[in-house]
Amino acid sequence: MKGKKWLRKTTALCAAAVLGAAAVPSAAFGADSYSAAEKEAWAKSVAEFTSAYAESMKSSETLMSGAQADISLKLEDSGRSLLGFLVPDDISWADSLVLSTTSSFVDGKEGILMKVLLNDTQICTIEYYLDPETQDIFMKIPELSDKYIKVNLKEAAEIQAKSLEEAASDLSDDLDSAVTASSDFMEGYSAGLNASVSLFSDLSASMPEGSVLEELLNKYGTLIFDNVTEGESSQDTLTAGDVSADCTVYEGQITLENGVKMANAILSEAKSDKELEGILSNWAQILPDSEDLYDQFIKAIDTGLDSLKDVDTSDTDSYLSTRIWVDGNGDIAGRELGIHEGDTDTPILTWKMPKTDSDFGYLLSVTADDSSFELSGSGKIENDKLNGTYTFSQDSSPVVNIEVKDYDVASEKEGNLNGTYTITFAEDIANEDAAALQNFALIMDIASAKDTGSISLSVTSGGSTLGTLSITSGAGETVDIPDLSSITESYSAYDEDAMTAYAATMDFTEILSNLSDAGVPDEVITSILSGGSSDTEQGEEDSTETD
Repeated sequence: MKGKKWLRKTTALCAAAVLGAAAVPSAAFGADSYSAAEKEAWAKSVAEFTSAYAESMKSSETLMSGAQADISLKLEDSGRSLLGFLVPDDISWADSLVLSTTSSFVDGKEGILMKVLLNDTQICTIEYYLDPETQDIFMKIPELSDKYIKVNLKEAAEIQAKSLEEAASDLSDDLDSAVTASSDFMEGYSAGLNASVSLFSDLSASMPEGSVLEELLNKYGTLIFDNVTEGESSQDTLTAGDVSADCTVYEGQITLENGVKMANAILSEAKSDKELEGILSNWAQILPDSEDLYDQFIKAIDTGLDSLKDVDTSDTDSYLSTRIWVDGNGDIAGRELGIHEGDTDTPILTWKMPKTDSDFGYLLSVTADDSSFELSGSGKIENDKLNGTYTFSQDSSPVVNIEVKDYDVASEKEGNLNGTYTITFAEDIANEDAAALQNFALIMDIASAKDTGSISLSVTSGGSTLGTLSITSGAGETVDIPDLSSITESYSAYDEDAMTAYAATMDFTEILSNLSDAGVPDEVITSILSGGSSDTEQGEEDSTETD
């Protein structure tokens, strides 16, 4: 019985992931059955995905040689005034903080240059270089010292494991398990780092082409839909909010027997799939210690096929039920997924987006155990721009309102979410703490293109902007990575004597001068140097230590 429940839940989750993939209407022109409609919609979604995938591969090759990313925090007068009530120090001088990063991955080495700017004045730069083969990291802050600090990831893992083992020697078995898990994680991280480096060194050679990926996704998607039992078809009016559309409803069912047939079909096809064999064989040549990757894949498939032989499929009273609504334009405008057990139907996911001319209604509802989550709204789509308002609710209680402005429907096909989103707490929210923040709003603006992207988050109160966090990215210059093997003088971060010696090379003169040029008051600089303590507090601490 336990195995039966597991398979039922697994089948439901897998099917929900595939069938619920669409978030906007998908084309199903000429479909006359559930399976046919899903196949057409799936093929359209796959074509859009693989097209975006192919473009992203081209962009990634460019960005590997040089990428630029800036993170900036800008405070406005209202924000400084508000923070003035929360912190004891004067922050009237604080205007902006920027972390400007240039990164490259060249010849199997990673290099990162980060500039720290305060109030548009450069304070310092941070150099970071990684050799994945030796797992050595070299870091330098030229304004502070001309010497490198060295961190070896393997050494770090060993030190952490040893430290945890010593801490666990007198404690419970649970901590022993945690030590083992931590050690396994670090070993896995180390192996994963090497694998990532191998793959990213030449994406075009390691990743499948878009056409191959499209063929694979369509092939296995078809195997899923071919193993769904066709249900009834009918006519219905789909309604969300104040918008309705006349639709044809197609129904399908996935029983335990369907699930087993589906799994058998997918595993059997994968076992003889030459495209998958080619991809895995290619990875086996690129990834370290992966010579038997394809053999492991076949072994896992055989294990799965053997386990399916013992599944009891006699339970016909339990199945995953699915319905789709196809409107007059041939678009899938709604879908519903649920689990039927005996005489009980339990909804999992409901999605509706009927359209009439430029108007649309929207409903997305997800039920999990005893909780339900719902996103409902309405608006207009004109000239490929969506404008609308939504409300997110939990257990029928409104939580936040979301206003969407100029959402670019066309660029969505490329994986972009371009538009402006304003998020505020609902007026009748039940949570008292959240209700106290109703005067605040979070405004998120997203703009992405082929090789560039930006996102800004602004917090407002009463219509006034308090501050804005912005992140921008795009192509950048290539970082000049030094010959890491030639760095003979470095200081290990895990050697106390070495760090003491490094400290002796530090000179804060330039950084302090830059902070002063940025407008930072002397008393704030002094507070930073003393670890946040005032002169009086520091004197008291020194006195206490002497006593």
